[in-house]
Amino acid sequence: MSYEVEIFCLNKRHSNIVTEFLRNLEDIINEATYYDEEYEGFKDVVERVILYHNGLGINTMEGEVDKINWYLSMPNTVYWATVGYFAALTPKKEENLDKYRKKVLSLIENVIERLELSLLIQSGTESEEKINLN
Repeated sequence: MSYEVEIFCLNKRHSNIVTEFLRNLEDIINEATYYDEEYEGFKDVVERVILYHNGLGINTMEGEVDKINWYLSMPNTVYWATVGYFAALTPKKEENLDKYRKKVLSLIENVIERLELSLLIQSGTESEEKINLN
């Protein structure tokens, strides 16, 4: 699934983690949805999350938001948006959506760990002080 908006990222490592995260999330949503329209509707949800994330990035550059809060914002925002989205879904084959909620939660836990680790590996370099477009 491609998005109409670009994703603001701190560096290439951040971009890679976020891109892979969104791709894996889309796979889970595609697996969970019964109707194609519901899957396509999720694209709008993610684009709104990206816009929110980008807005926080701008506020971060202006010194209004802490960099770490922005850096970790996307997985947290996606989690709550996905929980809300699942509430309106028709599951495939009478399946229980809890299975997919657990997959999303596991994915988000993993991506937060990866993002936190990436900050420990090489944080604060000069090139990381600027937000870049993905």
